[in-house]
Amino acid sequence: MGRFEGQVVLVTGGSLGIGYATARAFLAEGARVAITARDAPRLARAVRTLRRVGRVEGIPGDVSRAEDARHFIAKASRRLGPLDVLVNNAGIWVNKLLHETTERDYDAEMGINLKGAFLCSKYALPGMRRRKRGSIVNVSSISGLVGSVGSSIYCASKAGMILMTQSMALEYAKDGIRVNAICPGEVDTPMNEKAARDMGLTRARYIRRVSKEIPMGRFAAPDEIARAILFLAGDDSSYMTGTALVVDGGFVAR
Repeated sequence: MGRFEGQVVLVTGGSLGIGYATARAFLAEGARVAITARDAPRLARAVRTLRRVGRVEGIPGDVSRAEDARHFIAKASRRLGPLDVLVNNAGIWVNKLLHETTERDYDAEMGINLKGAFLCSKYALPGMRRRKRGSIVNVSSISGLVGSVGSSIYCASKAGMILMTQSMALEYAKDGIRVNAICPGEVDTPMNEKAARDMGLTRARYIRRVSKEIPMGRFAAPDEIARAILFLAGDDSSYMTGTALVVDGGFVAR
């Protein structure tokens, strides 16, 4: 039996990158998984592929909208059963200096990265509290720990996730619910395409340049981050709550 046999997991932003790899890893460990995304066609393609591994449901919508977040939890529970694990992974990155960042950019980034984690947690927690069990993993970033050029609002949103994680952990420990965050460093995902274009580089050249700043000399594969998320979500980390686990190839330790 897998480590998550019979459990129900919801992964937001699950159609590509870290979210997709995480959904696949949970399925391989026996979980029933729901994934969300704003791009309905891409979500449908991801679901078709993931169904080769296990039972998965796709729920289109926007985590920054309360009615969508409520719908994610309700539909996942109705289709798959009561929710055991929530992975707040949905996120965007706006690469602009602060004076170039618009109010619309700010609202979009905070809305998806931070408000989305708040809303999905808000609607997942009542069911977890009734059952006196549950695990929430918030996908933050090393950008929530250290600043970087062109990422002021992104850094603020990810730092907010870490402090929200710590407060949630304190609020719900008595209910048998653990809340942790993961802080990935550079990961080889489709998000790098935009970062490379913003710098006028090819994706391969962008990755080579940034990798020089990483002690391990490379980007993480999405599967490496997924394995860390499963660790935080499951019984292997049963005495951990309020933690921000750094998985960054040594970048923050420099």
